[in-house]
Amino acid sequence: MSPIKRPSYLRIDALRELGNIGSGNAVTGLAKLLKKRIDVNVTSVDLIPVKIIYNFFNGPESMVSVVYIEGYSDGFRGMMFLIFPYPESMRLVELVSGKQKKDGKFWDEYSLSVLKEIGNIMCGCYLNALASFVHKKLMHSVPQLSHDMLGAVMDSVLVDLSMESDYALVIETAFTLGEDACKGFLFFVPTAESLETIYEAIGVE
Repeated sequence: MSPIKRPSYLRIDALRELGNIGSGNAVTGLAKLLKKRIDVNVTSVDLIPVKIIYNFFNGPESMVSVVYIEGYSDGFRGMMFLIFPYPESMRLVELVSGKQKKDGKFWDEYSLSVLKEIGNIMCGCYLNALASFVHKKLMHSVPQLSHDMLGAVMDSVLVDLSMESDYALVIETAFTLGEDACKGFLFFVPTAESLETIYEAIGVE
């Protein structure tokens, strides 16, 4: 991998705006799925080196729930991740399904399907918003769900992209249903080539 060079502020601002629009689409899709009002606060959007994703959690050994989808087209490829610290993912399923966990465990088939569908909707809607920006029809893979240490998940999923992906677009998002809240992160990790395609599409050099 070549040395990482920080993009210009103009490029970062453009990606932040894309992040805000993409996350807005993702939340709208989730609200339609749940048929509930969801208040969402996007607390930060930034472009970061892939290697510091772990800094948003308690290191690579943090237990997390990750839903991930690959978006791809001719000359374009990237991975979308919806990542929750393990307690937060359990809380989200409680909020959405109304089902209370027992003894800290409830990963039955229904609960897993709820979390996977949330990730599918949010990541899919984000990719659809991205597709409109880059003027490409993006296909995407079937969503996958993992409960494991963050380092193990990211290392296995990004093995094909790691040699050509320096940066990740991170969107920190707080979900609130009524008086209850939980926090998760959306990450988009494009290949270096795909990142240049995004810059060209949104008109920044």
